[in-house]
Amino acid sequence: MSRNWKYEEKEDNRNYLLEARNLVKGLRGGQLYEMYEIVIKQLQRNNSPTKDKELSAVRDVIEQDRGVNAGRLGRIKYGYKSDMASTANPRDGYTKTAKKEGTR
Repeated sequence: MSRNWKYEEKEDNRNYLLEARNLVKGLRGGQLYEMYEIVIKQLQRNNSPTKDKELSAVRDVIEQDRGVNAGRLGRIKYGYKSDMASTANPRDGYTKTAKKEGTR
């Protein structure tokens, strides 16, 4: 029987959603989107199960907030404004090689 000894299972009686609501309650505007971006990046890492629950709760609370722009959250989550998109040049999509003219 294989067990993951890195994280021991403990009884968990915390209300993660309530804690997340209290954390997000004071954030508005750009701070909310910055927090969402941090949470999404942290969720992609290898975390303890407790930290994953905390981060997921914060993500869910931000996504359910009525005052946020769902499109902006989607761009943060799915990477519409990724590094590749921000550093692209027009010539990157051009596949034909340049030919010299006037040499006959």
